[in-house]
Amino acid sequence: MDYIEYKDAKFKFIGYRKHFFRDKKYYISVFQDYFTMGSVQNTQSPKYKIYFQLSIKINWVLKKQKDGVYLQSFVFPYNNYFKTLCADHQDLVRFKEILGLKVTFEGIGDIYIPLLQIGKGSSAKVYSAQNVINSKVYAIKAIEKSFLNQTEKGSGLAAYNMEISILKILSPHSSNFLILREIYEGDHTYYLVTEYLEGQCLSEEIERAKGLPDKRLPIQFIKIIMAQLLQSVALLHSYKIIHRDLKPDNLMFARRNDYYSLVLVDFGLATNETLDKYLFPRCGTPGYVAPEVLTTNIGSKYTTKVDIFSCGCILYKLLTGRSIFTGKTFDEILRANKKCEIDFQLPLDKQYITEDSINLLTLLLKKDPKLRISARKALYHAFFDQISDYSTQLQASLISTMKQNNGNFSIQCEEILSQYNLQEDIINSEIEDKDQNQFQIPKLKKCNYMSELQSPKGVFQFYQKEPFSVIKSSKLVDLASPRGDFVEGIIE
Repeated sequence: MDYIEYKDAKFKFIGYRKHFFRDKKYYISVFQDYFTMGSVQNTQSPKYKIYFQLSIKINWVLKKQKDGVYLQSFVFPYNNYFKTLCADHQDLVRFKEILGLKVTFEGIGDIYIPLLQIGKGSSAKVYSAQNVINSKVYAIKAIEKSFLNQTEKGSGLAAYNMEISILKILSPHSSNFLILREIYEGDHTYYLVTEYLEGQCLSEEIERAKGLPDKRLPIQFIKIIMAQLLQSVALLHSYKIIHRDLKPDNLMFARRNDYYSLVLVDFGLATNETLDKYLFPRCGTPGYVAPEVLTTNIGSKYTTKVDIFSCGCILYKLLTGRSIFTGKTFDEILRANKKCEIDFQLPLDKQYITEDSINLLTLLLKKDPKLRISARKALYHAFFDQISDYSTQLQASLISTMKQNNGNFSIQCEEILSQYNLQEDIINSEIEDKDQNQFQIPKLKKCNYMSELQSPKGVFQFYQKEPFSVIKSSKLVDLASPRGDFVEGIIE
């Protein structure tokens, strides 16, 4: 057994295992990659040494008292048996926080009470739920296992694990990205517990702004939104992560009426730039997709610059109040997006459409990705001069954070894909049609436009995730359901 350096432990506490005649005392030490339990403090021969991995399932036992609900013990697997360890509530709370993204928890219905269904897609639902221990409200994304398993040769499961890996890497940056807190598994469903965002998504803010005199958000708010977006994108790209689905639906505000609180959400299509092969290379939302994504050949790659193009599409909509690529049907929008014929001869109004704003648009929307500006350089653009103090703060924060990034992330992504032995025909599932102008939507997910912009079956091969943020429901979940069960099978 390798030497255990106990001074490197992140947390230590004392627990007890109950036995028939006498309880046994254990010293628990929690490290970066494992935890140990021994009857002697700092022993080199601990009774238990459990390495962290998502395949490890931990259950929590709660005790209800008059003044609240407390953690009493946890159950962990060991040599095909289940072991239970009791400890102080506060120690268990801290232990649970450390384990949140390192292992998988079970029994989510014991910990969370469902409140509202706040989103719904073809494969998943999103609920707000209250944690019975700390009374805080979180968002829970429930993903059906059947959806992931029905995809060919594990590509759906590989995408799910890629999303988790990316969210784990981004977890320290709560001011930039939606933060994943815990991972649960039920009999039929995976659950991702994230922070609950009180604000709306940008698409809802844009719609609400149509009631203003200019039918758009004030220009200063637009500059703040774009500065925050570009700062987050620059941080994302410093990890070599490509979001691949940036659009107003996937930009949300952590706080109501606070445009400084913009965060990026939904990393279901995100990937790492350094991978040899991308899962679903042609993906995104028509109207916001970089042209090189739509014209990529089988086996070819693109870079983080595809996100920059999406930022340009978002800025165009904020400035003009309309989408950059339009059409009456899904087909027309996709074809316009692929042609990428953009008219920058917009009439100047000295407020929204200025020489500076048009210049920034042209830099963000360059058809050639090699000529496209980076997010970090875009923050220095004259368009942001009037909020220069804020932009400077963003730059200082970004540069400081980039120095701390994990350089091993691309290796983790390669390992995720290798676990599923995905073949080239699955990674590059977008096979071009005979005229090389049409794509077919994979069976994984229907486009979110499909309910309003119908396209012929089997014509497109273009993978797009449904945004949960655009489908809101105020229907209360039945809080009188049996303990441990979410209504409609959301919590098992």
